Amino acid sequence: MAFSEYPFVIGTAGHIDHGKTTLVKRLTGVDCDRLSEEKKRGMTIELGFAPFTLPSGKTVSIVDVPGHEKFIRQMVAGAAGIDAVMLVIAADDGVMPQTREHLAILSLLGIKAGLTVVNKIDLVDEEMLEMAIDDARTLLAGTFLEDKPIVPVSAVTGAGIDALKAELQKMTETSEGKSRKGAFFLPVDRAFHISGFGTVVTGTAINGEIHEGDEVEILPAGHVSKIRSLQVHSTPVQVATAGQRTAANLAGISLEEVHRGDVVAAKDCFTPSCCLDARIELLKDADPIKHWQRLRLHVGTADTLARISLLDKELIRPGETAAAQLITEEPVVTSMKSCFILRTYSPLVTVAGGQILMPAGERPKSKHEKTALIKFLDTLAAEPPLKERILALIDYREIITAAEAARMNEITVTELMRAISSCEAKGEIGIARGADATLISGDKLKELADTLRLALEKFHKEHPERKGMPCDECAKAIANGDAKFARELLALLAKREIIKFEDDRAALPEFEPFDEDAFASDVAALRSFALKKDFSMPTLDEAQDALGYSPEQMKRIISYLRERKGVAIVTGGFLLFPEIEAAFMDKISSIEGDITLAAVRDATGSSRKYALPLLEYFDSKGVTRRVGDKRILMKK
Repeated sequence: MAFSEYPFVIGTAGHIDHGKTTLVKRLTGVDCDRLSEEKKRGMTIELGFAPFTLPSGKTVSIVDVPGHEKFIRQMVAGAAGIDAVMLVIAADDGVMPQTREHLAILSLLGIKAGLTVVNKIDLVDEEMLEMAIDDARTLLAGTFLEDKPIVPVSAVTGAGIDALKAELQKMTETSEGKSRKGAFFLPVDRAFHISGFGTVVTGTAINGEIHEGDEVEILPAGHVSKIRSLQVHSTPVQVATAGQRTAANLAGISLEEVHRGDVVAAKDCFTPSCCLDARIELLKDADPIKHWQRLRLHVGTADTLARISLLDKELIRPGETAAAQLITEEPVVTSMKSCFILRTYSPLVTVAGGQILMPAGERPKSKHEKTALIKFLDTLAAEPPLKERILALIDYREIITAAEAARMNEITVTELMRAISSCEAKGEIGIARGADATLISGDKLKELADTLRLALEKFHKEHPERKGMPCDECAKAIANGDAKFARELLALLAKREIIKFEDDRAALPEFEPFDEDAFASDVAALRSFALKKDFSMPTLDEAQDALGYSPEQMKRIISYLRERKGVAIVTGGFLLFPEIEAAFMDKISSIEGDITLAAVRDATGSSRKYALPLLEYFDSKGVTRRVGDKRILMKK
């Protein structure tokens, strides 16, 4: 690289015509009023970016944002990516309306670092300068800039600029920049076409890092592209990181497919949504926000209209903070901890802001779900470590795939499983492992286990002769119906010795087969009775009456035999034992000539009543095939 790039972005803020752009030009040599309209009107309309070399030799970025009230949208877009702010106040004007609004916006956006510049000191005397500084101190009281430096300068003459550079150096060294961890996330503030290169987008990377050749998604549309090349402040680089002003040349993307407000992001890590879980803070001098009120939402470089869905109250009062959902009128893409601004749209006034807690939320459908959501959002608002955040998500959703949980936390499945590796052993969660791991909260796992135990108790009582409840019946018993998930859950419960699970059947650990001797005697009696009938097979009812069995007893015997393929029920309810089936096969195999119903009847010494069901049963098994009034023995 041609310079020592340090991933840190300093933004300007302040009232129109207080000299922000001139100050940036004095510091960097770059005129950020790049548009002819800006030159003509003498004000900054779009965002301007410039590299700034600190006294140490490191280069950071300065973003010059518009100060005019009508261009607050661009101001929010610029502020969303900055690490620190220079609040500019003109010494001859003092604190003005947009100064107050910009400071409120910066506070709502979670900016913690910065300093105040009192500019245009060449236009005032010493007494007026002191008044301007006192005015600034009054404004800054109680804000994040209260104890930060106030530096008097003249961007025109250069007075105080060296002192300002020294303070910016100190601020940069002591402020915490953006983390390179996590999935890459870059809100697009400009998109343009360069002949011979294609589409280029610019923005400030908020999370992670990106390399040449990496695959990315253009969201919310979902277009997939590759990074053809990267630049940071017009210098080609192999990798761009969070906190850097980045230009990315996108392969295979037309200019019509990407717009300001879109996001260039790591593939499969972010989800467009019209429901954002958030924490909202209402300004102290704003009117209350009512449930379902329609406001303009500014987040990243995107802005849209949104309804405010309050979860446990009808309104937010001035100065209050509340968990809520932002229901947007079009899909937006946000990152965890993205900060946002809410403004009334007529008139355009900043009233609130806050932080995204979960970028892709779900509307609660019941009082129970709403209570669970509030608890979940309260946990996220406390900014817990990753493991606790994941556990809170699992508790809230109760059952969630590892892939979805990873996506909602903007990490890979491997990183997620590593973070919660100790939780399963402690019994805090359950992990049903299959092709895709499914995470189950401890409470939900207990509920499923209790439900299944009751179902198995009933099953064993009704079917003491059977090995256990089949998997598909278990799936229905736990009100899920998903046999694949049920199988993975049963394997998990068996591993914890809550149940036994063998041959795709579940049983209680204490379950033991019934008295085999007594039951075997009943089974033998039924078999003996049926075999004596030879080809004149008895029906279920006939056998039950003849042997004096109860309906329940008969049901158990038949279930036992069918599970072991020891009997078949053919048309008419006749009992067909394997011995009779084999004998019938021998009879029809020995018939000379055509296999007709009459020939079969004669060969077996039975009547049409028994011969026809047997032939139809053999047809169904593919042993014979009917052709007109004859059968063909397929195995012959």
